[in-house]
Amino acid sequence: MKISIFTLLLPISLSVFAQSAQEEIDQQIWVPFTRAWEANDGEAYNAVHTDDVWRINPGRLLLGDQYKKRNTERMTGQKRDRIIEFTFETRTANGDNAYEVGYYRITDRSEDQPRYFVGRFHVAIKKIDGVWKIAQDWDTDEINGEKITPESLEKRDFIHFQ
Repeated sequence: MKISIFTLLLPISLSVFAQSAQEEIDQQIWVPFTRAWEANDGEAYNAVHTDDVWRINPGRLLLGDQYKKRNTERMTGQKRDRIIEFTFETRTANGDNAYEVGYYRITDRSEDQPRYFVGRFHVAIKKIDGVWKIAQDWDTDEINGEKITPESLEKRDFIHFQ
């Protein structure tokens, strides 16, 4: 049985592409997302989303301008000492589309004792004019009716994109 060089190199090529896409996504989405969110910069935060982004939480769907206006209003003047970190379960890219699933952990140090917030997210990502953007963002703080807690995620390695 003959195996072509193409057959042997295809899995390597796909793996390199996926890794390259993830590195681009990290630099074009997660680094600016983190910086903007932590700085309460609504304009920069909105810039990592498509114009027609879908933002979904249990019981609510915000679209495009509606979501972006809410972000700008919510973040303007807000002063909080907080960080956001991520851990991923799935990171898949195919051409100009990607899909990522994971968990976030927020540490709010604005008060005497730090407070922690965690949740699960799913994002659909599109490359538009050479730049990755979040097209759909869904998150929740429970899975199958069970609350996600900081303790339930303590064995995961979180990334703080800077």
